[in-house]
This record gives sequence, structure tokens and C-alpha cells, in this order.
Amino acid sequence: MPVAMETRAVARPCTSARKEGGMLPTAQRTIRLLWWLMLLLCCMPLAGRGRDAQGNYVVLGFGSEACQTFLQARSNGLDMAYRHWLTGYLTAVNKLTNNTVDMRGTTDTDGTLRLLEQYCIKHPLHSFSRAVEFLMTDLYPKRLTHMPHAP
Repeated sequence: MPVAMETRAVARPCTSARKEGGMLPTAQRTIRLLWWLMLLLCCMPLAGRGRDAQGNYVVLGFGSEACQTFLQARSNGLDMAYRHWLTGYLTAVNKLTNNTVDMRGTTDTDGTLRLLEQYCIKHPLHSFSRAVEFLMTDLYPKRLTHMPHAP
């Protein structure tokens, strides 16, 4: 008849499991894993960084038009396409910019178009997207960082 063997787990003190560096193997693995995760996160593409090493990116739609074209459309009451392009751009900026609810701040869309008009009068050969980028840097300190309370 076979004899049952009894096995017992022997508890070892934590100090005997330590390696030369003074850390438990589990702690070393955890720290190594955290370093790998940080390295991986640094290499991942982040929102708002969509451009090449020289800062170039492709502008689509009415953003590629010259400011003078925007001014002509505006003077003829035909600026709706620019308004839509701007509001799409603003929506993306609001979504992708930390601590930002509304980049316009207390300015409405008509106000932002008037500011763009002023910029474009001074820089008629710049692209509409360049004018909008300039506007974003101007509006950033005035942006809303929290949703306004409903009345």
C-alpha cells in the first residue's frame, strides 16, 4: 500500500529573499515594469502632436485658403464655409487641450470671426489656418476652464 507523504510549506523570513540590492524580487519586477510602461508612454503618439519634426502638417478644406480669400467671402456674406471650418477646429482644440472647455472664452463665434478678419487685413497672404492658429494663442489665456453654471 502506498504511503502518503506530507509536505509542509516552510515560511522564510523576508530578509532571506532579498537580493544584493536590498529589494525583494517582486519589488524589483514592479519597478522594472513601471520603467517599461513610462518608456512606452513616452513613445506613444499624443493628441495635439500631429506634425512632423519640422512642425509641418496637412491643412484640409478652407483652412488652406488665403486670408484675402476669407476677407472677400466675408465682405460678400459668403463666409459660412469658413465659420464651419473654424467651429470644427475649435471643437478639436477644446477636446484636445487640457483644462479647456471653450477656447473662445466669453467671445462667441461671430466675435472670433471679427478677430480673424482683423488679423487677415494685416496679413492677407497668410493662410486662414495660420490666422486661426494665431487666434488660438491669443485666446488661450482667456479660455473657459470649467463649464459655466446653468441659469
